[in-house]
Amino acid sequence: MAVFSEPQHQLSNTPGSIIKMNTNSLPLVITGASGFIGKHVLLAEYRNRPLFCIARRSRQESNIPADPNITWITVDISNQDRVQEVTDYILQHGGAGYVLHLAGYYDFDNQEHPAYEATNVRGTENMLKMARALQVRRFIFSSSLAACSFTPEGAYLTENSLPDADIPYGRSKKMAEAVIREYSGEVPCSVVRLAAVFSDWCEYPPLYSLLRMWSTLGPMSRVLPGKGESALPYIHVKDLIGLFNRIIEKSEKLPGFGVYLAAPPRSVTHLELFQTATHYLYSREIHPIRIPKPLAALGMALRYFLGRLLGRDVFEEPWMAAYIDKQLNVDPSATYQQLGWQPKHRRQVLRRLLFLTENMSNYPNNWKMRNEAMLQRVAVRENILIYDLLHDLRPVILDEIVTEAIHPEKSHIFPNYQQKEKRLLRWYIALNYQLLAVTIRNQDRSMIQNYAQQIASRRFAEGFAVREIQAMLMLIGETVNKYLARQPDFFNYQDLDNFINLTVQYMADEIEDSYDELASRPPGDVTRVDDVQDLSNSEVLKQLVHQLEEIGGDPLESEFDHGNS
Repeated sequence: MAVFSEPQHQLSNTPGSIIKMNTNSLPLVITGASGFIGKHVLLAEYRNRPLFCIARRSRQESNIPADPNITWITVDISNQDRVQEVTDYILQHGGAGYVLHLAGYYDFDNQEHPAYEATNVRGTENMLKMARALQVRRFIFSSSLAACSFTPEGAYLTENSLPDADIPYGRSKKMAEAVIREYSGEVPCSVVRLAAVFSDWCEYPPLYSLLRMWSTLGPMSRVLPGKGESALPYIHVKDLIGLFNRIIEKSEKLPGFGVYLAAPPRSVTHLELFQTATHYLYSREIHPIRIPKPLAALGMALRYFLGRLLGRDVFEEPWMAAYIDKQLNVDPSATYQQLGWQPKHRRQVLRRLLFLTENMSNYPNNWKMRNEAMLQRVAVRENILIYDLLHDLRPVILDEIVTEAIHPEKSHIFPNYQQKEKRLLRWYIALNYQLLAVTIRNQDRSMIQNYAQQIASRRFAEGFAVREIQAMLMLIGETVNKYLARQPDFFNYQDLDNFINLTVQYMADEIEDSYDELASRPPGDVTRVDDVQDLSNSEVLKQLVHQLEEIGGDPLESEFDHGNS
């Protein structure tokens, strides 16, 4: 489940207020916190400052530790209403000093995709609106050198170069940078164009594809397309984190808008990578087989279509042949001078390949898991779509569930529920509904066990049969299914079964397990209803309600003050 804890530092959001604290410890908002770069930033920074981590995956799914300094918020940044709710939440919990916007969509199909506009452009504008409302000291945006065209011989990209690459991803970054420039009069902004970012585990798909091929020394693994002169600049993720921190440290001295290059002083060719990697892998010189560009392009196309025919994933796609022997050369000297930063020599990719090949050889399972995860690009996460719909449809769905539950013809199914005051019955149904919604959003069922124990104790003492509680859960699930099934363009039966039906089944089984445990106690140990802590006074349940409300939820806790549930 998401962790919502009070940040250690409280910020004043009053214009002109003076904040007397070390700027290095001000809370930081990180988008894309579950991604490759975001996770590395988070793990490097969470001991130093409070973090509001925004991602489309849950904290558990992302293998992020629970910590008081980490507030995890699962949300799609392209949804303006949800981002506004997150903004309100952050304001209520002390505000933030900086926004590091790392979230973005990219795939290797080179096709137009709605996610480029939704995430890279509209999502960026939504985060700029958040930054403006939070009155942050700086908005830091991760753009990409890949948004710029490859340079002709003797030319270099600089901080003044325009993002002019004629690919969908490049165009989306160009539009995002234009929006950022517009907002920079209200929010200080820094655009960081990233080189190819890698770690000691690689985690950069094109380089991973090459290393995977070179690690199996066969005829095809020695092939280099063209002259082997294709070249990119590579930057280690630790150096990138150092650059982000330097921007934060020097924020007050930086201009309201600036572009910086997160890159080493030189690019590295395909041939250099091959020679260095194979030397580390085989401890001897391996001679490549160079294939002329036209023949290499034909081979890439045949290999790709054959792979598709056989149902195999092939990373290299035909469009990539256009970049054979092209180079992306950069001159980041202005960035080095202005920030007083530059990549560490020991982390340059050719030197670091020793670490990469060691990890590949000694920890093959971990290596594959990390890198295969980078190849998976999911534009839309169904769990967040379902949660957003459940959030928006909540009033009408709750009305229908309550109406159905109190119908006279259902008195044999819900005899005890029908005895409750209608307002409190609605609160109880809303609690179950919100538990279902948040469990789906976070893809984490850990809250359900605590909930089942709290509810079961009270209902058991009140004389509820377990089948009545389960029937209520089934009614909630059936009603939710009915409304979501009206969205055929969004979901299919399998989505609903995975997210709704299985979660409801899990809830029902946990209730039954709790009932079995209560029924197994000796008669003298069974607590009378008068002795059971009223649910309205249950601190555990109150905490659960607080977690379920989180951001954007309709208030549930206020119902506690209106009597016994």
